[in-house]
Amino acid sequence: MSSTTIDGIADTGDAVGGAAAHRPLKLDDPATVTAVADLIASQDAGAVHARLREEWGDLAPVELEPGARAWLVTEYRTIVAMARDQFPLTTATGTWSGHDAPSAGSPLLRPFATAHRQTVEQADGTLHSRLRTPLDEVLGVIDDAEVARTTRERCEELIDRFAATGVADLVREYVAPMPHLTLGAVLGFDAGTAEQVFEAAARRAADRDTASAVQEVSFLLSGQTAARRPDGTPTPAGRLARHASYESTAEAALGLLSLTATAALGLRAWLAQTLYLSLTDERFARRLAGGRLGTDEALDEVLWTASPVSTLAPRIAAEDFLLDGKLVQRGDAMLLAVGAVGSDPSIRGDDPWDGSGRRAHLTFGVGAHACPAPHLARLIVRTAAETLHRRLSPALAMPADELRWVPDFRFRLLEALPVVFRPEHHAPPSAP
Repeated sequence: MSSTTIDGIADTGDAVGGAAAHRPLKLDDPATVTAVADLIASQDAGAVHARLREEWGDLAPVELEPGARAWLVTEYRTIVAMARDQFPLTTATGTWSGHDAPSAGSPLLRPFATAHRQTVEQADGTLHSRLRTPLDEVLGVIDDAEVARTTRERCEELIDRFAATGVADLVREYVAPMPHLTLGAVLGFDAGTAEQVFEAAARRAADRDTASAVQEVSFLLSGQTAARRPDGTPTPAGRLARHASYESTAEAALGLLSLTATAALGLRAWLAQTLYLSLTDERFARRLAGGRLGTDEALDEVLWTASPVSTLAPRIAAEDFLLDGKLVQRGDAMLLAVGAVGSDPSIRGDDPWDGSGRRAHLTFGVGAHACPAPHLARLIVRTAAETLHRRLSPALAMPADELRWVPDFRFRLLEALPVVFRPEHHAPPSAP
């Protein structure tokens, strides 16, 4: 980092030891900083991001847990530069300096756990490229029409379970099971096998019994049911298991576990935030119902104003560097707050609808670690949202300010979304 300009972006980095008007701020210097838990719990995350920007600039010190801090990056251009490896950062969280934090078992510190075997999210360079290639190739050839049909069918089945009751918790009864049933079927699993895979992925993501999760999925991938369809053609999961880039079935299983864990959380968050905004933002609901927003435009607006992704996977500083008057030290954690982009005044105007329809929101990441199949995620969430709204006209069953979010700094996950609606007492309409 020998220059203050990186890839043509001015003021995105400085050499350590360069001219400075005063001693740069270190992560542990402030006596008190905003807790990430408070940011997660806020009903208006954008307001918190704006306050942090006003107080600290584009790089704010935050507290993950007592004794464990991180830098929260809220500026669009800097996030892009960091995600494109234009700063000395690594996704290998084993290099984080905060592993001795007293609250090491906290859900907020779980993404920093040292992996016994590097995953595609935590690998860099050639290893990342080797582990990422199978995901790109297999997901890239999945048929969109099959995805839409499968998603619609599974979502209709979920709605059938509660449509006659007039009440539902959309998170528990619709949003949470939707990825297992839809993405599982798309990957070629029957319902039972999909449930096993996603449960194993959740166990591994929670750092519970990782070895048994890998062993279980390796066994499933080796079997006929998961590897081939009834007509003998390989399933996408089967193609993944036998991809030449993987050195073992266990490595393929770990790739599938990483994919399903992240995809399940991302799909849940995006769908829940879409439903949340349609139930709590009258202007959004009117524009959507009145046809002024198509479903794709609505999904983009959700990504801007109620982002389902709060931060990208954490990065760790590989060496010291100066940024925005702060000294980022080797081992410091960096949280790339893509959820703050919607309130970044450098790319968003005063109009809350400024940018609607644009897809520069960074929700899917950028650079080598970007989401491997954003179009599939969009197709699944769009179909799930359209299917629900075609069948039901739900209304929120509790005050919006009483809704709560799961303690997760990467995804904006609602704990519950209780609704009421007119019960269905007739056969559901057939899908178009």
